[in-house]
Amino acid sequence: MKGKIFRRTLRKALTIVNNLFKAKSIEYIYVELRELENVFTLIVLGSFIGLPSPPTTISLRLLPYMAREIIISTSVSSRLNDMLAEMAGLFEIT
Repeated sequence: MKGKIFRRTLRKALTIVNNLFKAKSIEYIYVELRELENVFTLIVLGSFIGLPSPPTTISLRLLPYMAREIIISTSVSSRLNDMLAEMAGLFEIT
C-alpha cells in the first residue's frame, strides 16, 4: 500500500518537473526565434546602416513583408541597454 502511494506521489512530482522543463524549453525557443528575427532583419536591412547585405533591390522587395520585424527591431533597440543582463535574466543567473 505504501509503495503505491509513494509511486503515485513520485509520478505527480515528476510530472510537475517535466511540465516545468517543457515550459522553460518553450521559453528558450521563443527567445531564440526572437533573436533569429533580429538577425534576419539585420541581414536584409543591413545595407541601410552600412553592413554587407543582399542587393538593395531584394531588400526593398522584402520590405513590405517585414513590417512586423521592423516593429520588433525598433522596440528591441530601444531597450538594448544591456544585452548581457537580458540573457542572464533569461537563464536566471544571479
